[in-house]
Amino acid sequence: MAGLDLLVVWATTRCQLTCRYCYMSAGDGPGRDLDPALFAALLDAVPLAPGATVQIAGGEPGLVPEVVDTVADAAWRCGAGRVGIQTNGLAIDDRFLELVRTRRLGVGVSLDGPTEVNDAVRGRTAEVLAGLRRLDEASIPFGITTVLTRQSLAGLPRIAMLLGGFAQARSIGLDILRPTGRGSDLSLPSASEVAHAYEQLATALAWVNQRRRCPIKLREAASVACGEKRACCPAEEGRAAVLTPDGTLWPCASLVGQTEYACGTVHAPDHSRLGRGLRPDESQCARCALPGCRGRCPARATLSPRAAALDCVLRRAALAPSTGTHHAS
Repeated sequence: MAGLDLLVVWATTRCQLTCRYCYMSAGDGPGRDLDPALFAALLDAVPLAPGATVQIAGGEPGLVPEVVDTVADAAWRCGAGRVGIQTNGLAIDDRFLELVRTRRLGVGVSLDGPTEVNDAVRGRTAEVLAGLRRLDEASIPFGITTVLTRQSLAGLPRIAMLLGGFAQARSIGLDILRPTGRGSDLSLPSASEVAHAYEQLATALAWVNQRRRCPIKLREAASVACGEKRACCPAEEGRAAVLTPDGTLWPCASLVGQTEYACGTVHAPDHSRLGRGLRPDESQCARCALPGCRGRCPARATLSPRAAALDCVLRRAALAPSTGTHHAS
């Protein structure tokens, strides 16, 4: 197979939280940390494409800074174009800040809304906000990822207002609930609820950005009207992999644990399966005229067709402000 454009590395399966929707059920049990030697073996077996993105995640990677340091250093040495870390924000201390600076890490923080919302689905919001303040004071840019559940929708406008107070806030990304793991028993929001909440968020964010020197970008706005149609993500094209601490390879983090999608191990990778890619769900695309839309998330479509349909709702809602149209069906 060709080199990877995206490599996600789970530095650990341990986590300080037990989020209600966690698809990997992190925080249950003792967990397992990645042996950096497995990452080195993977780079020998499945090389990175020039300029690839390496995302360090988990679990909570901030719990194993020595693993993050080794992985990031090796990724840069192998030609990565971007190395990022996705954190729950609870381990943002002086060592974390120094690691981010030294290894030039992009920072993403999980936050699902204002305190009462985030506490209900994730917990320890005051500590997360303290971590954001540390990033802000250290002049380290960061983005926020918010999981869309029925509980989080109402808080979306307020999360825009909250982030407006952080000079280093750069983006908000919306991640539709994956109904697997601990998220299996949570209900998805309706299409109309998602569309309405997106419009409220976009309106609030526009108001905030008029008063900021550096605007906060809404990631979903880039998923439409983006020129020539491309794949939804590198996993769709067979140019992505996920490494878990046990050394197993997967095509996408959302499919970790779905044994039929395992792609071998770092010592015996299944190049054919990795390179095959994920077949996208285009069942509704023939009736859609969104310009430049990258289509539905293929992994989410595998897990839940209804969750995948909400991808389309977000793209229509993202297009609405520029066209004056709105579709939420």
